[in-house]
Amino acid sequence: MDKEQLLGTIAMSLAAVRTPHYYEDERGFQGEFYAQLHRQLQDVILPEGAILREEYQKRLLQHGLKIRPDIILHEPFNPDRHHGRDDGNHAVMELKRRAKRRDAIDAFKNLISMIDTLRYPLGVFINIDSLTTWAELVPEDYRSRITCLAVSLGKNGVPQVVRA
Repeated sequence: MDKEQLLGTIAMSLAAVRTPHYYEDERGFQGEFYAQLHRQLQDVILPEGAILREEYQKRLLQHGLKIRPDIILHEPFNPDRHHGRDDGNHAVMELKRRAKRRDAIDAFKNLISMIDTLRYPLGVFINIDSLTTWAELVPEDYRSRITCLAVSLGKNGVPQVVRA
C-alpha cells in the first residue's frame, strides 16, 4: 500500500468533515471521519482482505498488548494467510480533541506500542478542533512511521488540515 496515497486519503477524509457539531466531541468526530474515510478508501487499492475498524480491542494474550486504538486498517487474522497477529497490519490511528502536550505524548506511546508489538508500518495522530500537530513530540526514531495531522473548522466553515 502506498503510504502517501493513504495519508492523502486520510487528509481528504478529515477535510470532508464539515458539520460544526462533529467538532464538539472526539467520539462524534471519529464516527463521521470513519464514515468519510471508509467512503474515500473505495478509490484506493488496498491489500487483499484489508478492512477499516473502529476501536478494535487488542487483547494481551492474543496481541501482546491491551490497547483500544481509535481506528485501524488491517487484514483480520487468518492462519491460512498470516504468520501471526502482527502480520497484515497497515495503519493505526489515534484521535484526540484539542490535545494538550500530555495527551499527545500518551497517544504517541500508544502508537509506538502498536507499531512495535504488532508491526504497524504507519501510525497516525489526529488532533481534532486544533491546528497543533504536536509532531515535535514524536521520538526521533519514530518520525518516519508516525504522521501527525490536525484539523479545525475555519471561520468560513471550511476545514483546515495541517500535516507534519
